[in-house]
Amino acid sequence: MMPWKHKWLVRVVAVLLIVVVGLIYWYDGFAKRKPMDVTVIIKSADASIEFWQVLVDGVNEAAKEFDTRVQVWGARDETDVEGQIALVEKAIKERPDAIVLAATDFDRLVPVANNVVSKGIKLIIVDSGINSNVARSIVSTDNFNAGKEAGRAMLGEIKGPAKIGIISYVKNAASHIDREKGVREVLSNRPGIELLDTYFVEGSEQKAYLKAKEILQEHSDVLGIIGLNEPTSVGAGRAIRELGIGERVKLIGFDSSVNEIKLLDEGVMKATVIQRPFQMGYLSIKTAVEVIKGKKVPKLIDTGSLIITKQNMYEEENQKLLFPFVGS
Repeated sequence: MMPWKHKWLVRVVAVLLIVVVGLIYWYDGFAKRKPMDVTVIIKSADASIEFWQVLVDGVNEAAKEFDTRVQVWGARDETDVEGQIALVEKAIKERPDAIVLAATDFDRLVPVANNVVSKGIKLIIVDSGINSNVARSIVSTDNFNAGKEAGRAMLGEIKGPAKIGIISYVKNAASHIDREKGVREVLSNRPGIELLDTYFVEGSEQKAYLKAKEILQEHSDVLGIIGLNEPTSVGAGRAIRELGIGERVKLIGFDSSVNEIKLLDEGVMKATVIQRPFQMGYLSIKTAVEVIKGKKVPKLIDTGSLIITKQNMYEEENQKLLFPFVGS
């Protein structure tokens, strides 16, 4: 017969085992319920650029749906490459589960992006990529194809010989590089069409306005301008409206801010290539969550683009794209 001391010891050990097993199950369950942490770093915190505000709406909607803690940071403006690099370095120190990055520079963000991955943090690219394949997925418009759409829209507007200028934002942003390539592929070597240099305005609507005004006043034979993002399109539109040459000069833009919709409605802008920033933001978080959970995700997720004109802007499906909103 077992001595009472031994029985007591066995009971104590048994109780301790039960407690330990219970703690393991509790911790495992708690860990599974713990919200994931994702830091989103966009190109610009400038609240006047509607594209980024709509993208952040998509981020926040996905964060609620997938029970994810999200921080959204942005550089001072789209030219502040060093500022964005500093934000990525700050995020690395905080060690989120994933970083979603819209890169301001194709080359200069590569070292810090490599550092993200080396620290075991998942990296998702949204909107604008880098010169590296370290990201687990890229959620973006097919910018080369979108540039071709802009070029084809311009061809549809130009009758006879024409000079065409391209106004862009930041010289080494991947989205710009691909859009310009697409535009030039369609318009280069076309009889009667002369493509001028691409003019860079550092992501500033005011600088785009001044540059467009300068081009149009110095070159009276310029008949077409293509703006490669929201600020460049709105700035060029302001110049064309002010000079009263909306019938003669054809403006093709990118994106779908309230100001761009007004330019379309007035006939100052003939067409705009709209992206789906809400979908970009939403899918970037959804993809980050899937990667964190160990799921396989597509390397490229194309969120699509569409040409909008005054003629089709009031169609129901296009209205949903022009005026995205988050349901309460």
